[in-house]
Amino acid sequence: MQSYFNPLLDVLHYALFVGLPAPLAGFVMGVLHALAFLLLAGIVWQVLDPRLDRARLVPWLALAGLCSAAFLSEFAGTMADNTSALPVLGALLAALHAQRRQQAAGQGVALGWWTLAGALLGLAMACKLTNALFALALGVAALVAGGRPRQRIGGAAVLTAVALLSFALLAGPWLLRVWQTFGNPLFPQFNSHFLAPLAQPVAVSDTRWLPKTLWEWLTWPLQFSLAPNRVSEVRLRQLVWPLLYLLGLVALLRWVLRRPRASAAAEVVAPAWRAVLVFVLVAFVAWQATFSIQRYLVVPELLAPLLLWVGLRRLLPARIAAPAARWILIACAAFALYGWGEWGHERWARQAFRVQAPPMPQPERSLVLLVGDAPESWRIPFLPERAAYASVASNFPETPAYAARVRAMLAARGQGYAMLPAEVDRNVERLQRLNAVAARLGLDRGPDCALMRRLAHRPVRAGVEVGAGRCRWVLLPERAVDVAAADRQTQALAAQQLARYGLALQPGSCQLYASWVGQARFPYQWCRLQ
Repeated sequence: MQSYFNPLLDVLHYALFVGLPAPLAGFVMGVLHALAFLLLAGIVWQVLDPRLDRARLVPWLALAGLCSAAFLSEFAGTMADNTSALPVLGALLAALHAQRRQQAAGQGVALGWWTLAGALLGLAMACKLTNALFALALGVAALVAGGRPRQRIGGAAVLTAVALLSFALLAGPWLLRVWQTFGNPLFPQFNSHFLAPLAQPVAVSDTRWLPKTLWEWLTWPLQFSLAPNRVSEVRLRQLVWPLLYLLGLVALLRWVLRRPRASAAAEVVAPAWRAVLVFVLVAFVAWQATFSIQRYLVVPELLAPLLLWVGLRRLLPARIAAPAARWILIACAAFALYGWGEWGHERWARQAFRVQAPPMPQPERSLVLLVGDAPESWRIPFLPERAAYASVASNFPETPAYAARVRAMLAARGQGYAMLPAEVDRNVERLQRLNAVAARLGLDRGPDCALMRRLAHRPVRAGVEVGAGRCRWVLLPERAVDVAAADRQTQALAAQQLARYGLALQPGSCQLYASWVGQARFPYQWCRLQ
């Protein structure tokens, strides 16, 4: 967990999963994320021409939006992109209401709607700074519709002022504390400007996802759709972005050639369409230039099916526009659902997280170092709160001053510990579950256990052992993991990493402790420093 970011949403997630049984907390998160359907439906209602059968079209287009790769991958999860997308969608919907009100009135600014949009936008940015891209996009979209130029500028001004005020109220105290502590309110981002001593002077610390060449910049939707790992650690497969890209090229070519639109199918949108189109375009370009991490693209991807449907209805001949748009959206949804990528799920337990805490006689005089870039900090809330915790040899862009700060903390506290990941053989646990299922079904009885033997090669991938009149699947030697050797290798790597800080593991001090996410074991090693 990058604990230098505003913990506003993390507090919500922590309260849910510690205060409620884990399945109920997961259900609450699912219901929360499902609210995106209502917000999308409201946006679609504003965009479609009232002469269409909106009551029939709106639910299906909103559902198509939810069937997007990035949204599905984080559904009911705590990575915050889906959760913080809700106030962004709410801000866009409020802005569309404001523009419609101004268009109808012919004068004045829809102050109430713009205030609501700004407040929601500030909330979204306070929850996650990457939503600043959508603040920029909505600010531009506010200028392209909604009455006369003076009304549009007034609306954009109210939106900007309220968004900044909302952000300052919700995130200001945290940013001020970070600034006072580290010398950069956005630490470690944009440290090329603030030059905080503990982090490298870089603008954005993770640039590996950005397009590299001019050709990639010009064809990026095609590039990352063909190779999803260009923009994500997990493969999030989708069709909507390459189709939108190609549709945009056709629309641009038609505009250059001054070809008339297929008029019978063109009138499917209300004036709000321009604002949504500009919002998605600006958000996508800003995302591509700044991050190019697909999970940050949740909001535009939720709106992409609507844009694709409208584009097909406007560009295709009238006789095929409606069925073509319908079947293409069905194909996009089916493709995303079939290739549903996810960030990891474990079997439910009543408690979401459990940690066996090691003995720490004097936590107020102890420093715990989380060594390496494996996710370890989720255990900290279950360890002594008076101890100090710091990460070393991680993906943080640290400087020599950071290493000196770690040494100073250890010198001041006196006792140091290291937390290291520990190996676990998931195949052993998998076979234990499968053997339990086979026993319940009675497959393990009989002289030869024919069905278990047939399943052993595929899909179980195990051997069969017979004893006491029963059969069971056993691990094949070539698939076994030497857990002890893997843990020793982790200790050796940690020793090399700690040497850069002038530290070392105390020989023979490492002990194994248990921790769980749901029913899955995630043991860890606890070592003393010398």
